[in-house]
Amino acid sequence: MISLIVAYFSWLVLDVNLHAIINMYCNVNLHVMKSGAQTSQSSVSDLLLYFGCPRRVYYTSRGFELLPEMTAARVERMLEKELALTYPELMGGDSLNADSLNSALEAALACAAEDLPLLYPGEFTAVDEALLGEGKALAEARLPEIGANLLQTLEEYGKKNFLAALTPVKSEPFLSSERLNLKGSPSKLVCFEETLLPSVIKTGNCPTSGVWARDRFHVTALVLLLEAERGKAMEDAFVEYAGHGLLRKVRLRAADRREVLKVCRRVEKIKNGFMPEKKEGPLCTHCSFFDQCAQKPSSLLSKLF
Repeated sequence: MISLIVAYFSWLVLDVNLHAIINMYCNVNLHVMKSGAQTSQSSVSDLLLYFGCPRRVYYTSRGFELLPEMTAARVERMLEKELALTYPELMGGDSLNADSLNSALEAALACAAEDLPLLYPGEFTAVDEALLGEGKALAEARLPEIGANLLQTLEEYGKKNFLAALTPVKSEPFLSSERLNLKGSPSKLVCFEETLLPSVIKTGNCPTSGVWARDRFHVTALVLLLEAERGKAMEDAFVEYAGHGLLRKVRLRAADRREVLKVCRRVEKIKNGFMPEKKEGPLCTHCSFFDQCAQKPSSLLSKLF
């Protein structure tokens, strides 16, 4: 019995000493982190990764690559984005009706399908004609809806304002801010009602009204960057849902800006070495980092011994 008591107290002393070692180790590392080089500039893409899953920021910042699978649905989305770039030209014609617009959309889609492997050669190395054709067929099925919505939006905005909201003054300009330690590129900058505004082209589903929370977050980050570069406040941005032919104007709120600033700080913390808690969801098994995330990290004690 006495030997058990002695062993117990010996274990307590060892445990206290180990905790002291651990605390010293962590504090030294924290000190080195703070006194070392400044965190590399984050990108708006990093913030969007965080919005989906914070751990994806951790892995990409450490050299792991996002390798999304090339599927027919992904080809469809890429084609729809290329198609959206032709909307200003297609909607600028004088004699515009449903039939002429649909014919023009079909021709523009066929051209985009030819150009896609040339625009993204690395991603299309292993893509065969069958997969490209399947993606094109999915995009073609959306053309009647796209044409009808473009004509309806033209009536709502008026031709002058609609073309202004669609036509890029600059395409994919590089924006950055030292104060925010952030960089990014909108799909385009447009001049709407004599104000330069960022616009992003989105593929996939579209909400019945307004924009998705992720898309609101995206354009808010870009507005903050554009304000930093131009030194002028702005309240609006555009989200273009390419696969539906819909254009949504977004009025920004203080809460939107606050959320972007909060995520900027959290992303910087992750890049400095903080591992976010694991969040499990239905999309985890499709993530490029599923294997790494599923592994249990080795404990600090195992590294010490």
